[in-house]
Amino acid sequence: MELSVPSDIAKEKVSIKYLFFTFLKIGCVSFGGHMALVSLIQRIMVEQDKTINNEDVLNNVTVASFMPGPMAVNVVANIGYSLKGKLGAAVSMFAVLLPASILMLCLAYVYYSNGLNISWSLMMQYVGTIVSMIILSTGLQLFKKEISLNYGKIFLFLIAITLDLIKGNYLITIVLIIIGAIAGLVFDQKENNYTEAITSFKRKFKLRLKSFSFIAVTILFINQVLFITGAFKSYQNIFFKIGTIFSGISISLFGGGYLVIPIMQSLLVKDMKWLSARELIDVIAFSQVTPGPILVSSTFIGFKLAGFLGALVATCSMFVPSAILMIVVSKIFNKTKDHPLIKSMISGIKVVVIGLIISSAIKILLLQPRTLLVGAMCVVSLILSYKYKLSPVYLILGAIFLGTVSILYNGKLF
Repeated sequence: MELSVPSDIAKEKVSIKYLFFTFLKIGCVSFGGHMALVSLIQRIMVEQDKTINNEDVLNNVTVASFMPGPMAVNVVANIGYSLKGKLGAAVSMFAVLLPASILMLCLAYVYYSNGLNISWSLMMQYVGTIVSMIILSTGLQLFKKEISLNYGKIFLFLIAITLDLIKGNYLITIVLIIIGAIAGLVFDQKENNYTEAITSFKRKFKLRLKSFSFIAVTILFINQVLFITGAFKSYQNIFFKIGTIFSGISISLFGGGYLVIPIMQSLLVKDMKWLSARELIDVIAFSQVTPGPILVSSTFIGFKLAGFLGALVATCSMFVPSAILMIVVSKIFNKTKDHPLIKSMISGIKVVVIGLIISSAIKILLLQPRTLLVGAMCVVSLILSYKYKLSPVYLILGAIFLGTVSILYNGKLF
């Protein structure tokens, strides 16, 4: 599996300060799920700053699709790692999660201090429209670069979109990625001798983990055993209990953030009784009006259980374990980057990933109200994003401004 490594020039150009402020900016406006965040990375770091390339984004998304935890945050962590090592990964994750985590802390404080049910639905009502167009613009850019007029790839692309729209789930995603890998081999079969390629792959590829990676994976394995067996219930210290539970969820969560809802309902509401059913509904609602992944709800829950320190432990436990696994797996796959067998598979997988990106844009768009204003916003924002490369930050801020103005008109502009 190829993960292209940024060039030495790009690494020298990038500083820790750059990573912090770039991902902080992305974290402030990353509404709309993981593909929205990935689109922001592509637009800002690839097209505007040119610190990474489309290969980095697509290949990271491919590997992250197989990994547990929040896909977009895993991608952020690995980009930071590839550019500036462990510190780069830590700073990038911290920055991208900071805005949503702070907002969730504020909401949790107000919620448990005053019992207020805060709703920003009117203010945020146009954000989904803009987000869908940003994702669509990114998908179209990648389509033009990676697929173009290759009819075999276009057919695979249409299959990916159709299946994801009809029955989109984690299993379908994995099946599509496998189909993409096989299709890539078929597309390039005339150029490669696969018998020889497989032999050389077996001869050259050896799995060796450095001591840090080995220790990290071992700790995560022990934690997972404690989580699955329920041994954490005997802990007296609330912080160890929070850490074990949310770390266990982090590396058990395959298939996207929304799968955390039934897990929380079963574990945190029915079993641990840390939340009431009403509180769970409210925390999920709050996570929808904040930028970043739905898993930032862990910040809210941690605050309820043990204040600020509880929120910190819960947030780190939810995001760090899966990011560590992402980095370890990416390093292993990166060793095969020049192998023709892997290159062929990646060429097909890229097509599927692009299809999934555009499919996610369509899904978000279908959830928006069908009004004249929304239609006009779609056209204008797509032109500004695709043709004129206007920063998505300004587009999203513009949508929030429109929503705020609409409140003055009783929630309805048109």
